[in-house]
Amino acid sequence: MDKTYSVGVGLVGTWFAATFISLIFAILFNIYLNTNKVVAFSNQQFGLFAALPNNIFESSQDIKKADARAKIIEDFFLNYQSPLAGLGNLLIQISDQYALDYRLLPAIAMQESNAGKKVIEGSYNPFGYGIYGNIILKFGSWEEAIARVGRALREDYLNKGLVTPEQIMTKYTPPSLEKDGAWAKGVSSFMEELR
Repeated sequence: MDKTYSVGVGLVGTWFAATFISLIFAILFNIYLNTNKVVAFSNQQFGLFAALPNNIFESSQDIKKADARAKIIEDFFLNYQSPLAGLGNLLIQISDQYALDYRLLPAIAMQESNAGKKVIEGSYNPFGYGIYGNIILKFGSWEEAIARVGRALREDYLNKGLVTPEQIMTKYTPPSLEKDGAWAKGVSSFMEELR
């Protein structure tokens, strides 16, 4: 039993020693192979060749021009589940026609009626425009309201120097002045969200 034990210990020791020596040899050989050696080919000429396919492939792209502003408005209205979703292109068209900030009409609609979700029945007036107590301005459609209020903002506000939400508020909804400008703060906040 002692002889068997010492043979087993000897084999294990030999195995560990051989493994250690092999490991050291592999490390040194790897270092030797990875050293940068410069080989000079003084009289040799080399050429680089590439196999090209018989057909030359052509690439073409059809880039469709789209106005990102309409997509921003659409996403904004969809996020708020607004009945005005789908009218982003019209809002951009009217904003461009009257040189309005494209965010102004959607922001006013959001401030006044939660983007058309809280309007006087049958009024199609998401902007709260022309509504003073019992006086209610009604439109035949969302599209008509957008066109009419866009024109009014240009003619009755911006052309008269009322450009910022704070300035527009003084005429559009004077009672908000008494509430620390809550209307203008809301419109500005929604405009920032539409950025």
